[in-house]
Amino acid sequence: MLSQFGKTVVVLEQHEVVGGGAHQFAVNGKSKWRFDAGLHFTVPQHELLLQVACGAAKPPVPCSILGEADGTHDRIALGAFDEAEPKFAIAGDEQMKRSLCERFPRHAEQITNYLNLAQSVQLRFALWVASALLPMSFRLWLLRSPLMSLWRKWASVTTAEAMKALIPGDDEETKKLRAFMTGLWLDTGSPPTRMSFWMQTAVFGGFQKLGVGYPVGGPQEMALAMVEAIESRGGAVFVRTAVSSILMAGTKVAGVQLANGVTLKAARVVSGLGYRTTLKLLPQAATPSRPLATQQACGFVMANIALNGSADELGITNANLWLQPATPRNHYDVFGGIDAFMEAPLKVGVEGMPMGITFPSLKDASWEAKHPGTHCCQILVPISWAHFEKYYIEPSTCESSRHAPPHVGRANQAEYDAIKREWEAKLVSALNHHFPKTVSKLEFCDISTPLTIENYLRSGYGTAIGLDVTPARFVEPEEVEQLDMKYARLPGLWLAGQDALMCGQVCAAAGGMLCALRMLGPLRWLQFAVRAVRLLLPALLTPPKMMKHD
Repeated sequence: MLSQFGKTVVVLEQHEVVGGGAHQFAVNGKSKWRFDAGLHFTVPQHELLLQVACGAAKPPVPCSILGEADGTHDRIALGAFDEAEPKFAIAGDEQMKRSLCERFPRHAEQITNYLNLAQSVQLRFALWVASALLPMSFRLWLLRSPLMSLWRKWASVTTAEAMKALIPGDDEETKKLRAFMTGLWLDTGSPPTRMSFWMQTAVFGGFQKLGVGYPVGGPQEMALAMVEAIESRGGAVFVRTAVSSILMAGTKVAGVQLANGVTLKAARVVSGLGYRTTLKLLPQAATPSRPLATQQACGFVMANIALNGSADELGITNANLWLQPATPRNHYDVFGGIDAFMEAPLKVGVEGMPMGITFPSLKDASWEAKHPGTHCCQILVPISWAHFEKYYIEPSTCESSRHAPPHVGRANQAEYDAIKREWEAKLVSALNHHFPKTVSKLEFCDISTPLTIENYLRSGYGTAIGLDVTPARFVEPEEVEQLDMKYARLPGLWLAGQDALMCGQVCAAAGGMLCALRMLGPLRWLQFAVRAVRLLLPALLTPPKMMKHD
């Protein structure tokens, strides 16, 4: 966006490929299978957001709308191997409401009230996002105003607290309902006992109104579109270019020093590294005296599984499957089940593991033409850094991270490898159970851990989403002020990315656009709005193309 307004933009990327978490990778050079690094789905409107960011005449990367023949794009199951409780399918907001009320008729009024509340909270979230454009004094005034009282009430409590208040009861049916309604929490990267309730309203009752999409050609196409936009306007994008420090001259930012010793002078620096990682690069005089209360979010164990066969032969679709650790054994106490797993992940059975199973190859409309007869599966499991910290070896600051999983040395390598094999056995068993046709069709299974994430993102504690989405981050004035995009203690330094606004590819992209608008100033906002309307009008008048897989 800045390049559209005459700014010379230079992007410094530590990876061998651009995109950060928005790209795909192969394992050990086996390029017939390519796995998503971070984007597992988006909303169809993301293509319009990218179009505006690039200043393109048409969407540079179209997003296909996902769903099976009946529109199902997500399923939630209680317990990995609990077949007694049918899975809950989601195919849009109206279907979701109708199916819940039919399945839990005694709670129909509570379900309706929840979904109505979710919409009200989401409207306040839109105001919270828009307020990021304002100077901090005005933003805090808005957040304290009566208009945002509903936001303050519900964003300040955890999902577990809110769901127990909105759908009270300890009977089995009520606990099953709460388990299904919180079944998409993995999208937020934070357990319900920590996650702000507004995030729950976003993933269950929020984005279902927008639909689910995926960029044609894979997520790296979005990054490449932005590279083209920057370079076509005189900017440059460098890879394998790690920054070792942010420079200061007097009281203002002066540029950056690269890990190889080269200095780049600049009057403005935008950091998308994350809040705490950025602080590590600052001179002591520019660091805040108050430590941020919001902690880093948890990381993930990921199984990247290569499959041989067509979708029909494998019995797979592009719908995500989410498994909740709510079983007869724990009396369907999903919140207790999640916390028990987070405390001792390998001591619980597979039925006690929260996880998401997804098939990225079936989401990409161009995959079949490029890679016939092969498919990819990814299984995502949340996990605390503490369970892997003892194996971590701090890398040299001059090391760059590769785009494909390297053989990075670990402390106590043999024990680390044994733990990865244990994870592989458990996650492959879950895949084979829910998709039995995949048995004997596996080419390989690669396990990544929070240590892998830390190697690529350097986010601190192996987190993929940066700062945790806990209540204080969204309602406490001190936290909101400290996370302002305009870094107060070093004029000229700006913060973008997930930590500056919200986790997720769409919100991170929106955060970057808001940061650019803040930098350009109010006089440019009208010009930007006119340009955006001119660019988007043809696309808005054209219905999106549907992609369905039976």
